[in-house]
Amino acid sequence: MGVLLSLLKGTAGGADDYPCHVPIDLLAARPCESEQATYDAVTALLAPAQEHLCALQSYAGCGEAIRAAISTPSRDTEEAAWNAVSPAVLTLKAFYEFALQLEAAVPSLLTFFCADAAAHPSAPGSDAPAIAAALERNAATAKRLADVLWFISRFDELKMGNPNIQNDFSYYRRTLSRMRMASAAGQPAAGAPGGATCPVVVVQDELANRMSLFYAHATPMTKAVIDSVNRLAQTPGSKVSNDEITDVLSLIGGVCYHAAQDPAPAAGDVSFTMNTSPGEYFLRVIVVCMIMYDHISPVGVFNKGGKINVRASVRVIQGADNAQNLMNTLRYTTIHLNDETTPKSIKTLLAA
Repeated sequence: MGVLLSLLKGTAGGADDYPCHVPIDLLAARPCESEQATYDAVTALLAPAQEHLCALQSYAGCGEAIRAAISTPSRDTEEAAWNAVSPAVLTLKAFYEFALQLEAAVPSLLTFFCADAAAHPSAPGSDAPAIAAALERNAATAKRLADVLWFISRFDELKMGNPNIQNDFSYYRRTLSRMRMASAAGQPAAGAPGGATCPVVVVQDELANRMSLFYAHATPMTKAVIDSVNRLAQTPGSKVSNDEITDVLSLIGGVCYHAAQDPAPAAGDVSFTMNTSPGEYFLRVIVVCMIMYDHISPVGVFNKGGKINVRASVRVIQGADNAQNLMNTLRYTTIHLNDETTPKSIKTLLAA
C-alpha cells in the first residue's frame, strides 16, 4: 500500500519519475464478486463505444449539399440538403445521448470507489489512503473507468478535427426555423419532401438547444464529464469529496504512467479501442486524468503540492507518436497552467 501512496507524493515540479511501480495491471484485471455488478453495468454501457467512434471517424458531413442549397436555392437543392442533414443530425443525437450516459457513469464509478474505501478504512496509524486499497480491490472496475477516460479523449480529438459537425447542425437549426415560419404561413416548407407544409423534425427544439451547447465546446465529452464530477462533489450531503476524486485521478494516472513505459505489455482488454496500442491507450488516460484533476482541484494539477507528478507525466507523453495532439490538449484544455503558482519549469516544459 505504501507503493500506491508514493504516487500521491509526486509533485508538479519534482523528480522526473514516480518513486515506485504500482501493483495494478489494468489490462489483466478481472472482476471480483463484490465489483461484478458495477463492472458489468459499465461494460454494457461501453458496448456501443467503438461504433460511435467509427461513426465519428467516418463522419464526412453534408457540406456539398449545404453549399448547393445556399448558392443555388431551389426545391431540389434544399430538399437534397435536408435529406442529407437529417440522418447526420440523428448521428449527432446518438453521440450526445451517449455523452449523457457517460455523465452519469463517471460520478457513479467515483461513488463506488469512495463507498468501498469508506467500508474498508485504513488501519490506525497507516499513511495509505483507503481509496488506494479500494482501487486495488476493484481493479477491473478501475480499468472500466480508464476505458471511459480513453473514450472521451479519442472522441474529443476526432470532434476537434471535424468542423462539419457544427456546420451541419447549424444548418439544420437554421433550416428548421425557416421551415416552421413557412409552415405557420401555410406555405410549402423549403426542404420538406415534396414541398410539404410541415417539416419532418428529427430533433426537437429543446434537445437541439442542449446539443448545440454540447457541440459548441472544443472538447464536449471531457467538458460534460468534468461538469458532472464537479456537481457530484458540490452536491450538499455528497459522500464524495474533491480530495477523494483527485486521489482517484492521481492513482489511475500513476498506474497508467508505469504501464505506458512497459516495453512489452501483456495482452489484455483493449477490446473497443479500435486497434489502439496499449501505450497510446495509457497516455490518453493520463492526459484526461490531469485535465480533470486541474478542473476539479481548487489549486489545479500544476501546483507544487499536487498529487500528480506533472513533470514525469509530460516527459513520457512527449515521447509518444501522437505527442503533439496530447500536449495541445493539455495546454489548451487545462485551466491553471498560467497561474502564478505554477512552477516556471512546468510552464517551460509544456511550452516545448
